[in-house]
Amino acid sequence: KCHRHYCWEKLRRAEVDLERVRVWYKLDELFEQERNVRAAMTNRAGLLAL
Repeated sequence: KCHRHYCWEKLRRAEVDLERVRVWYKLDELFEQERNVRAAMTNRAGLLAL
């Protein structure tokens, strides 16, 4: 048995899963920012109509 590469696949899968969670979290933040920007644009367009 190779002790250096013991369970490397399981560890790599855990790293990939962690990276996936980080990406989903960042994507969620960006969607929230986009929603806020769109709301601000809508509010501003409403003010310009006056």
